[in-house]
Amino acid sequence: MDNSAIEKSLIQAMEQFDTIDCHEHLPPEGARLATTVDVFTLFSHYCRGDLHVAGMTDAQFASLSNRDISLQRRWEIFEPFFNQIKWASYARAAHIAAKKFYGIDEINAKSYEQLTAAMQAGNKPGIYERVLKDACKIRTCLTQCGRTDLGTPLLTPLMPIAHSTETWAALSRPQFEQGVTVRTLDDYLDLMRKYVLRVKSEGAVGLKMLSNPYKVPSRQDALEAFASLRDGKVAQLPQVNPLRDYVWDETIAFGAQQDLVIAVHTGYWGDFRTLDPLHMIPILSRHPNARFDIYHLGYPWVRECLMLGKGFANVWLNLCWTHVISQRCVQAMLDEAVDLIPMNKILGFGGDYGTPVEKVYGHLVMAREDIAKVLGRRVAEKQMTENQAVAIARQWLCDNPKELYRLK
Repeated sequence: MDNSAIEKSLIQAMEQFDTIDCHEHLPPEGARLATTVDVFTLFSHYCRGDLHVAGMTDAQFASLSNRDISLQRRWEIFEPFFNQIKWASYARAAHIAAKKFYGIDEINAKSYEQLTAAMQAGNKPGIYERVLKDACKIRTCLTQCGRTDLGTPLLTPLMPIAHSTETWAALSRPQFEQGVTVRTLDDYLDLMRKYVLRVKSEGAVGLKMLSNPYKVPSRQDALEAFASLRDGKVAQLPQVNPLRDYVWDETIAFGAQQDLVIAVHTGYWGDFRTLDPLHMIPILSRHPNARFDIYHLGYPWVRECLMLGKGFANVWLNLCWTHVISQRCVQAMLDEAVDLIPMNKILGFGGDYGTPVEKVYGHLVMAREDIAKVLGRRVAEKQMTENQAVAIARQWLCDNPKELYRLK
């Protein structure tokens, strides 16, 4: 059997078993239904970055969602930039979704009106069920939309570690607990613990943080920084400050005590120099009993991220988002991960979308392709059997996230 035949067989097997989507930003379905969708909905979210790099201005991008401008005129604005990004991985998920759900073989000047009409006709109750459950065989999506009232078992909440410790206004009246005034550092820590307990009681299975530079936490330094804000000695602390370092460390420790996973955004976005996954090493060492889900394979620091998985028992590596950043990179790094990382420490898929739920399917198709290429080559080289490859794929797409997040 040649590689392509093995890959096809593995993809067919993956299409039959349940998947846990390890990272989304999907809101409750009602938010999607309240949105007027069109062809440009499929190029919102991450495609915005590619359009910007291709030369589209913020004003031009904003015009795509202005329904006072005709669909034709908006397409004319969009098309020159679309022609530059349509071969990228971000856009590929949209092409796959358009074909699967709306019968559009190619998104272009001849099809955008038909695609828009089909999307608007299909934007009705049950769209999440049709896309996530029926088309994707997703059991649940771990979603981060800032709320826990999601209305369906297809969505399971993760909540942010929502601290803002740079100004007294933010510190004294924290947004994560309304109607409460903070007077001492311990007041703030008590509110943080109440927040963690509340979101857990509402179904949250994890807390999300960023992999930023952190210093060794010191309660004394934190007390002094707190007092400097409270007493008006400084108007604002810098982003990296001892109060932030201490409060976040205490939150990680308390979250771990509550058996919540600590999900960590690493790598790509904005000034990605601040998001190096290696910033996490001191925290991983200080909290050996916490479970850390390292997002996006640290892209572009993918090999460094693999070494976190190689060296720390409390680390899981999450391929969310990565398949639509670069399939070629994922294939190379996932192949290397098989050499390096125990198979129970890899989470194979997370779509990472908000409004365009259809693209979850497109992304999942790409993820299955990447997994099939990596494992199919090893089957062809007789390093494992096809049944063993299918079992590994099932671990990555379902069993590992189910175990990590204690999903029922």
